[in-house]
Amino acid sequence: MSFNFGAFLGGMSKQISTNIEDAKKFNREKEFRMDMLAEEEATKMRLAKSSERRAQRKQDEQNAALLKSMGISDAKAGWILKGGNAAVNQYVDYSKAALARGINPDEMLESSMFVEDHNDPRNEAAMMATIRDYDTVEPFTVRQDIMTSVLGEVEEPKEPKQYTSLEAGHAGTYSLLQKAKLEKNQDEVTRLEGVLAEWKTKIEEDIALRKPEDTGKDVKYFSDTSRTNIFNTEMKDAYKDYQFETDIDGNITGKLEGRRGVAIVARLSAADNIEGEANVAEGAIDSRLLNRADRLRIKAKDDLRDYGRGIVSSDGAPDEATSKYSYLKNTKENESGELVPMNYKVATRMANNGQLKVGDVVVVRMKENGVVVDKIKVYTGLRDPEDQGVQIKGQKLFDMFFDAGSYSRSMF
Repeated sequence: MSFNFGAFLGGMSKQISTNIEDAKKFNREKEFRMDMLAEEEATKMRLAKSSERRAQRKQDEQNAALLKSMGISDAKAGWILKGGNAAVNQYVDYSKAALARGINPDEMLESSMFVEDHNDPRNEAAMMATIRDYDTVEPFTVRQDIMTSVLGEVEEPKEPKQYTSLEAGHAGTYSLLQKAKLEKNQDEVTRLEGVLAEWKTKIEEDIALRKPEDTGKDVKYFSDTSRTNIFNTEMKDAYKDYQFETDIDGNITGKLEGRRGVAIVARLSAADNIEGEANVAEGAIDSRLLNRADRLRIKAKDDLRDYGRGIVSSDGAPDEATSKYSYLKNTKENESGELVPMNYKVATRMANNGQLKVGDVVVVRMKENGVVVDKIKVYTGLRDPEDQGVQIKGQKLFDMFFDAGSYSRSMF
């Protein structure tokens, strides 16, 4: 039997070619798998980094809120955040120690010695250098209980605190009261509230003995920090009373969703409460705090006037969210479709009997200086303390409306 060498070589060559193609195919598949694995790993890394960035942003927001709650400004909080969580923790410790001594943490960062490098020891030196023996309101006697280091221990005073004026006594006690409330030290809060009442009594007695030329002088009954805290606290409490959510600065965080009028009324309520705090005692007024209340009230009234007129001009539906609350309470004539003014006494009775909600708007017909006029009224639910009320059919009724101006068909 003869051997066909040519056929052998041809078959061998064909097999070699097949093996080479199989090897190439295997390598291509291997490279493809490697590319897919690399892409999968890269995707995982991108997702991990994205998740890490989101977590860091959330942490930064929480850290910023914490720093701002201690009185540190936005700009300085931003500088601290650049140093990461370690820097935040360090300056939180500084701020707590400063607040324990009645010192505004924000003022400690004013020194030109501070540098961009958060780990630079000059920053700690500057922080310690800014701690001086003084209180937040002048004139105060020198405090002997502050150590040289901001992180040092506070020694107990060897004798009771001495103030050189009644105003300083009230301001200093009020600052301590705020600190006790922040620390939720109820025993200290109760004690300081009693001390504050004593200061108010002494202030009233002093005013009664003053000469006419000595009255009406501009005096400070609060520190600047206390005034800001009062303003922010009253704003937050007012919004909370009207079911709004706020941030630490008292700003509404959610959408108004048709409740713009209610939010404005909340600001009016806050202005009244701030004015109450400004009236420290009979004849004693902190003019700076009173001015803040007045500015808040003026802006709120301007906004409420625009709101009331907007509700009337749009037939109660300036937008979809507002329309669902049915704020406009007047009926319309069947034939002409024109708005029918309501008798003012009827509207007042509805307000006092709980038939209106905050933000409701009515056009009323009433007498003003002997002349019959139509007026736009916004129900606020707020009663002027000096309003003695009027008797109508055996019921004492109070005016709880805001006057948004005159009404006539030609105006809208």
